[in-house]
Amino acid sequence: MIKKIREKIKYFDNYLFVPYIILCVVGIIMVYSASSINLSYGGIQSDSYLWKQLMFVIIGVLALLTACHLNPKWWANTKFLFISYGVLILLLGFALLFTNPINGARGWITLGPISIQPAEFCKLFLTMFIARLMTLREKGLEQGVIYSRSSKLKPYSLVAVMLGLIIIAPDFGGFMINFMIVLIIATVSTNNGQLSYKKRTFAWSAVVIAILIVVQLLRLGNPLGGTKYAYMYSRFEAFFDPFSVADSSGKQLVNSYYAISNGGLFGLGLGNSIQKRGYLPAPYTDFILSVINEELGFIGTVVILGLLCFIIARIFLIGIRSKNTYNTLFCYGIGSYMLVQSCFNIGGVLGLLPITGVTLPFISYGGSSMLVLSLSVGMVMNISANQNRGTEIDITDKRI
Repeated sequence: MIKKIREKIKYFDNYLFVPYIILCVVGIIMVYSASSINLSYGGIQSDSYLWKQLMFVIIGVLALLTACHLNPKWWANTKFLFISYGVLILLLGFALLFTNPINGARGWITLGPISIQPAEFCKLFLTMFIARLMTLREKGLEQGVIYSRSSKLKPYSLVAVMLGLIIIAPDFGGFMINFMIVLIIATVSTNNGQLSYKKRTFAWSAVVIAILIVVQLLRLGNPLGGTKYAYMYSRFEAFFDPFSVADSSGKQLVNSYYAISNGGLFGLGLGNSIQKRGYLPAPYTDFILSVINEELGFIGTVVILGLLCFIIARIFLIGIRSKNTYNTLFCYGIGSYMLVQSCFNIGGVLGLLPITGVTLPFISYGGSSMLVLSLSVGMVMNISANQNRGTEIDITDKRI
């Protein structure tokens, strides 16, 4: 028993685990700092979010350690993937039909004191599913298998249904992150039979055109007034000219600017943020980076974002070093997931991108996000350990 424990510790990837733990601890502290004052104003116990976030982190660490020691064939199993797909579709459908909107979207299922966000779990599922699909199709082509058009499109139709339910919610941030995961894994795959250069160019062009259309709609006025998509439109409107709607949809971004300006180089000190005191909406979730910058300053923010970048770079490096196609694509997918989500959050805080309501990985308050991120890091650490042992597992035993 002791020998097995020593062996596991020997191959434990501390380059991922240590910065992960540091960011989680920073997240607990900053969630408390950002939420306590407003909770006390509302007559709620000021440390309630602190204890919830601590619970989320503990559950996340346990999930990470579990994922570290699972056999990779277990999560790449075809039956497991299709059961997971069915469960996620049911959860997305239930949230869409039977829940009340939160921040304009029906993306949360409330179970007593906790809420589940199915779109978060879709990020990990789509990474596993598309990485396995591309790996098996690539192996099939190497063996001379010819895929019909319908067999090529069938798996993507399943993905389209999932993405469709997310955007109908409407959860634009969740949709874009999940869509980018699929697009990036498909793009970096060497499987030319699945996504030709022309198709890749078309896919990326479609993303650019969609952005240009949204910008043009902002110039023409709100075409979505009175619909459930009006809230999503208002976020684009705030991005286009936040100060013109500073009393409504632009309030978050305007106060984020004030917080960043107040922070300066060294910040006002931990707990001393001004904008979190009722001025900045959601200071412990979407805009926690604004509070971090105001309290810890530019230097503190750079250190925290540096740790996050280190984790992402390490995940990509593990993927590059892998001799197994599935592991490579899986690591690229997880790295892309964290990178895109970080860019969306940071871009929203700085006004470089529309506010999408996505969290800052490992820092923002949220149980679903913490659980999925922790599982993702644990699975990558599993791959890293197998690399160090020289026992990477080939999961390409069946076709999808």
